[in-house]
Amino acid sequence: MALGKVNRKKLTLIADVLPMQYDLVIKRTLREAQGMLWANLPPASNLPDAQAVKSLRALVRTPQVHQALKRGNDTALCFALRAVNRILSDEGQPNTTINRLRDVLDEPELNHALGQNSRMILGQKKPPAR
Repeated sequence: MALGKVNRKKLTLIADVLPMQYDLVIKRTLREAQGMLWANLPPASNLPDAQAVKSLRALVRTPQVHQALKRGNDTALCFALRAVNRILSDEGQPNTTINRLRDVLDEPELNHALGQNSRMILGQKKPPAR
């Protein structure tokens, strides 16, 4: 009987820790996605847009990120990452995708939640695709 109580306590502790780990995965993924976009701002433009989108899709589609999105807390950061995931699931033109991602990832509230300043305002956004 005592053993069952110990296991329940352990399960409760694990359940309390996992959402925090999911939050860390979400935060890290958003920062990495921002970094990829910021590194690709003009005049640097280290990667063609298509390659940047491909790299971002690989980042967001990892099993760890999928689990975090599925089981993490419904925080502003989680909703932002879900928006990024949705944008990346569309098969539109890469430059349109990049611009849509910038709209999400350079929100002042998101940057504040991540504890950083916006870097995208230093570069110019690409004009919208027509």
